[in-house]
Parts: sequence; structure tokens; C-alpha cells
Amino acid sequence: MILDRAVVAASVRALDLQVLAGRRWFAAKGEPVTSARLAHAFGLTATHALALVDLRVGAGSGRTERYALAFVADADVPEGAREADETDGVWRALAAAIAEARTIPALPREGGPAVEAGSAGSAGSAAVDAALVCRPATGFGALWDTPAALVATATERPLGRDQSNTSVVLGDTLLLKGYRRIQPGLNPDLELTAYLSEEAGFPGVPRLAGWAEAVTREAGTATVAMLSEFVAQADDVYEATAEELALLIAAPGSVSLEWATELAADLGTLVAGMHAALATPPADAPDLAPRLATHDELKAWRMDAHRQFNAAVAAVAPVDAALAAELRDAGAQIAARASRFEAAATAPLVMRIHADLHLGQILTADDGYRVIDFEGEPLRPIEDRRRLDSPLRDVASLLRSFDHVARSAARRAERRAGGPIDAPRLDIEVWIERSRARFLQTYAEGLRRAGAPFALDLDLLDAFEVAKECYEFVYAATVLPSWLWAPRDGMRWLLAHGEM
Repeated sequence: MILDRAVVAASVRALDLQVLAGRRWFAAKGEPVTSARLAHAFGLTATHALALVDLRVGAGSGRTERYALAFVADADVPEGAREADETDGVWRALAAAIAEARTIPALPREGGPAVEAGSAGSAGSAAVDAALVCRPATGFGALWDTPAALVATATERPLGRDQSNTSVVLGDTLLLKGYRRIQPGLNPDLELTAYLSEEAGFPGVPRLAGWAEAVTREAGTATVAMLSEFVAQADDVYEATAEELALLIAAPGSVSLEWATELAADLGTLVAGMHAALATPPADAPDLAPRLATHDELKAWRMDAHRQFNAAVAAVAPVDAALAAELRDAGAQIAARASRFEAAATAPLVMRIHADLHLGQILTADDGYRVIDFEGEPLRPIEDRRRLDSPLRDVASLLRSFDHVARSAARRAERRAGGPIDAPRLDIEVWIERSRARFLQTYAEGLRRAGAPFALDLDLLDAFEVAKECYEFVYAATVLPSWLWAPRDGMRWLLAHGEM
């Protein structure tokens, strides 16, 4: 069966809304999906289609959120097609369209002129209300050294990482990331990966290979997918560190603390290089140009920290009433720490940043580290994630991640040992302290060597750490309640170490 809009629309109507609401990529966790409507469908091949689906979310009148869903023809289902998984070839077909620089008009509505699936079409035609614009990056040829058409025949497998998007590996060479929540505007993941890899020449990110954007009459342009270098034999730094620390905690003998914290020193240098590149963009990149923060921005940071605290208490209360009470009791201390945002002696620099930097967003491979996923905090609107912000927000997020990974490792070690470990080889509290110190030392040194136009402000950094941990409460309570111990223990540590 050849997919047309009617087939895709019928497949959308047949979707199980409860199942959709439980998907990892569904942003409105805990809220019901009350309806699903096909907005646009793009034929990638005769049997593969990418659809933009409007989900009605929330009780009452609710609101509409747009998602990208993949469909594959299937004669065994009444609708003629079903939602595709990562091995059905839809994402590979999208990567092939990127490699071949195709512009794909939306499948026509009933009564409209027929358009061959995957044809170039005419995005400017009055009969076309949307188009999928697919383009290779300048570095595509260096990553894929065979004809672009062969991308369509490459081996395809799921990346296998837990994430809020869909990623497939093609030919063990390219990685296609399909963004599921589709919001108008340029996704910062594409924007910053393109700048760092193509303009700044920063080696600490995967090289860009291409992208796809949906252009619609009603919503403008939105990023749909990014094609990039696949970093082979790479490990998630969070998972690799948690496993290594768990082994060190439980193993007999002693361990060198400097050796065990070498990672922190390496990452300080890496992040300094990334921030230096982002702080010194060319003059023809106005969206990346740094400037000094305004007083209104400093006030907004403080107010946002207060909002995050209130949201944390509200989100945690239904899940863990005792923990919510503990948070409320600490409210005055948290507010005092957040007040440091407006106590800065001089205006701090604001610039483009990663905006959700933690150890899970860094890969380690034989040839070094790669920073990935520049989307920012997934619960924030896309334009919020593209705003200029303090690089210390990234630093604070990574320091919180050091805390979380160490405590995760301790829990892992105790689980394997069947209970508390009497004489741990590695004291995680000492590891956290030393990792922080080494990271901050090499980060500051890296900024100085690169001539970056800003330096560390430890009071400002402390305020960002407290605000970040409040956000982590909200995220854990709404997305992953079993992980609430991490922000709980992290906030306890922060409040016990108030003077930096």
C-alpha cells in the first residue's frame, strides 16, 4: 500500500491516546491526551511517512502540543499503516532525504492535486500548506564518503540511550536525531552544534551532517531532525562514572583520590573551551553575541529561583509529603541563597550556553570527549532555551551532576553488596569535594588561557546551584519519581555547605 494523507490520518485517529501520554518523549507528563489530529504528513518513500500530529493535552479545554510521529505502511492493520519503531526505516528515509537535499511537500488533503511521495515538489505552490526542507551540512561529505543515495540502504539501529527524542545509528557512521516535540523556531541543539562544529572548530562536539525543518503556513519553521557524526565506542560519562565509582567504593585496598577525580579536571578544561568558543562568536552571528546582564535579568533569575522552589514543593507534595515539608522548612535558606543573584558587585556576562549540561550530556571515547544535546531544559519553551544566559548556569548544572553521580554510585555499590559497606575504599563525600575543586580549577585556568571575557563568581555560582536543584525536584517528581533521592540529598549537601 502507498501511503497518502487519508491513510496517515486514519492511523493517527487509531492511536491509543493513553499509550501516547506514557511515551518517554511526551512532554506533559501526568496530563491526559484527549485527542490526536493530523496536521501535516510528509511522504519520505511510498511506504514511509513523517507526520506532525497535534495532541490535545490537559483537562477541560486543554491546550495543543505538536509532535512528530513516524508511520509505515502495513497491510495487516485496518488503517493501512501503523506507528513505526526505530527499525522500520522511517528515520533512515529521513536521513536519506537530508543527504539528498530534498524538499518534500506535505501529502495533499482530500481533493488536492496528487504529489508523488518524496518528490521535490514546489514548496511555494498555493496547493501546498507545508513542506519538509532537508539539507546536508558542509561537512556531510567528510563524514559520509560514499554517494549520498546510499544512506537509504545503510544499516539502521536504535541508539539505545534513554532520551526524550528518537535517535538511530546509520551505518555506524551517522546519527539521526528526530525531535519529537515540535515547537516553532530554531532548535538550539541544531544551532549550537552547527556553530561549534562548523564555525568555531570546537572538537568537543559531534560534527554536523545535516538537518530537516518543517515549514508550515500556520506555524512557520520548526526543526524536525538533526543528522550528525556518530561517535563510535563512546560511553555516557554519567553511566561510566557511576559504574567506576561503584567499583572503587566496594573494592578492597585504597585508591588515589587524584586519580579518581581526573575526570573532573578533564571536564573543567572541556567546558572552558566550549564556553570560550560560545563567548567569542563572529560579528555576523548576532544571535550568539554576548553582553552584560541587565538588572532586570538578575532580578528575573532570583524570581525564577523562587518559582522553581514553589513548583518543587507543589510537585513533590503528592509524591513524598515528608520531603515536601522538609523543602518548605528550608525555604528561608533557599531564598537567601537565591538573593545572591542580585548581590553581584558587577554585571555578569550573558551568552549562549548549553543550558542543560550534566554528565549524561557528555560522551567519552578513545579520542576524547563530546558534548551533546544542546536543547536546554526540556520543560522550558524553545525561545527560553535560546536566550542569553550566564555560563555559570552550565557550571552549576555540572557540579550538581557530580553530586548526583557519586550518590548514585554509592547506592549501586550498596545494592550489590546487599547492604551498607563498612569500610568503603572511596569516600563519596570526599570525592564530591575534590571533584568540584579540580573542575573549578581547570575551568578557571581554561578560561584564562582562552582569553574568555568572563571569570568565576562563586556567589553567583552558588545561587545557580540552588536554583538548579529546585528544578531537579520538579523534573524528578513529574518525570521520574524514583529519582527524587538525588535532588533531596543534593539540596541537603548544598544547605550544609552554604559558604563557598
